[in-house]
Amino acid sequence: MHLSRLTATLVLMCFAFAIRPALADDLQLQRGTPAEAKALVKKAVAHINEVGMSQAFRDFSDPDGGFQDKDLYIFVQDYNCTFLAHGLNPALVGRNIWDLKNPNGLFACREIVEKTKTQGEAWTDYVFQDPLTGSLAEKTAYTYGMAHCMVSSGIYR
Repeated sequence: MHLSRLTATLVLMCFAFAIRPALADDLQLQRGTPAEAKALVKKAVAHINEVGMSQAFRDFSDPDGGFQDKDLYIFVQDYNCTFLAHGLNPALVGRNIWDLKNPNGLFACREIVEKTKTQGEAWTDYVFQDPLTGSLAEKTAYTYGMAHCMVSSGIYR
């Protein structure tokens, strides 16, 4: 049987629309929830207290270290916005983002610092690269303040 181009295109479009919800559902299965992000941060804080910062920061960067789940990972910054650990991109360690503006024109890290210093722990909205899509996406991070650093994990929306 030979299909015309129009028929073949229509069949492909129907197939694409049919699988689109399944792909969206699959992406959602790979997404962390706010409760999971907060629990991961609490687990990371306990780990820092148990094994010390040096070992904990190495563990946060290890894909098998127990601190990466779905699209969730731990990142740690000092109160000057220098990365001390980053579970998704260890190359960011040592990089300072105090003056980094998000595409929305805001200094996200400065807001995280301000909220964390005043509240001890906080949720902050900003824009960051989504690890599942590679595109910039809205993110909400939960941050817990410790004496010398802030421990965070966030969800992508």
